[in-house]
Amino acid sequence: MQSGAGKAAERLTILKPGDWSPQLVVLCIFLGVLLITGGSSRYDVPHLVVLRPLAVCVLGFALATINVDAWRTYRPAILLFASAFALTALHLIPLPPHIWQALPGRQIIADIDAAAGLKDIWRPLTMFPEGTWNALYALSVPLAALLLAAQLNQRDLVRLLVWVTALSLVTGLVGVLQAAGSDISLYHLNPENSGLFANRNHQAAMLACLFPMLGALAMSAPRFSMSARAVRIVSAAVAITLIPLILVTGSRMGLVVAALAFVYTGIVSLWQGAGRRRHAYYSLTLLAAGLATAAAMVLVTIYAARDVAINRLDGDAEDLRWQFWESIVAFLPQYLPWGSGVGSFVPVYQIHEPGGMLMPGYVNQAHNDWLDLALTSGAPGIILAAIAVALFARATGAALVAPGITGHIRRAGIGTILVLAFASLSDYPLRTPLISALFAIAAIWACVPSAQRKTAESSDQNVTA
Repeated sequence: MQSGAGKAAERLTILKPGDWSPQLVVLCIFLGVLLITGGSSRYDVPHLVVLRPLAVCVLGFALATINVDAWRTYRPAILLFASAFALTALHLIPLPPHIWQALPGRQIIADIDAAAGLKDIWRPLTMFPEGTWNALYALSVPLAALLLAAQLNQRDLVRLLVWVTALSLVTGLVGVLQAAGSDISLYHLNPENSGLFANRNHQAAMLACLFPMLGALAMSAPRFSMSARAVRIVSAAVAITLIPLILVTGSRMGLVVAALAFVYTGIVSLWQGAGRRRHAYYSLTLLAAGLATAAAMVLVTIYAARDVAINRLDGDAEDLRWQFWESIVAFLPQYLPWGSGVGSFVPVYQIHEPGGMLMPGYVNQAHNDWLDLALTSGAPGIILAAIAVALFARATGAALVAPGITGHIRRAGIGTILVLAFASLSDYPLRTPLISALFAIAAIWACVPSAQRKTAESSDQNVTA
């Protein structure tokens, strides 16, 4: 039995830097830099001059400090991310001419080579090596975040949760200032109310991820050194504030994933109350009150003429996404089973772009990362995606029954991954460095082991020693 002093010692003190691990400090600084430099998915933004070298250095630090325990605990997630990195690297290995020319979809380039007298040139599997190199460098960001987060203990993971929440609120605050007329912008192509992102959909996705995170913080409130009631009140107030923040982004996808995140957080709260009738009734009451408050905030935002996302539901009748997807589905089989190469979407789409869809600009992404994955990565990418979905399903089942603060962290990770997976159906949030790092951290949250199990393992090792 623990004494009262022992229980008090277990309370989480967030603002106690001396108790933070070096990995947490480095990761928090890295995320802070990502907030300023990692809000665009484009390869030509000047911010990458700072971001990419820093990401490689942080990845090196993570590899130098990772231990066997972290590898054993998070082996499936680490292997999955490493496999994605390896697949991208394999697409850059030069192949003999007779092998490369036999790959599906390469005939047009083979004909050009023949006309130019370049029949014997060795080429990699990818049809756009520059794009694949860019994708390989871009993977250093989530890999660094994943390996650093994998080395954190339970206390540091909760601190990381608070830090990510705070950073998300910063970009939300910038979105408020933009809605009020400020011209704050970090990127040349920066739509209104997109915060520190170059895309309003990415801003909305980041804010939607806050719902499960805030739910985890509220449920973990009794473990904080501060007042549990204060933590819950602040979490609820921030959650309510998120509704108009997402609405003013003008992102229709943001509305959908925000609703998904809100409902997920409510269901998780009710799930935690199952078996405790009084708590279940209390949670149900809170959920009903939350829904009513959310509806009221939507009405207030509409009345204030800031309902950009709702207005866009009726507008943009000429939205070309469906036409993009139909054309991609039509020519995608031509590149199976090996794909056109990671990062090669733009030039490949230009080869097959329907004449009726030609425009002054160009299609920079498929606006559906699941389709993009199938086109550019082929069967190997589809297999990795299927493995990721299976691991997610297993982690979800474990998270729903996980007790205590471990369960709250896991469910926050599951909710974050769910939001980003759905957002990727009509956009490309994971191509943004900041959100790719958030996704990697969420993967660690989703499978964090219980403190009891880690303690037991450490005790066994001490006895053996």
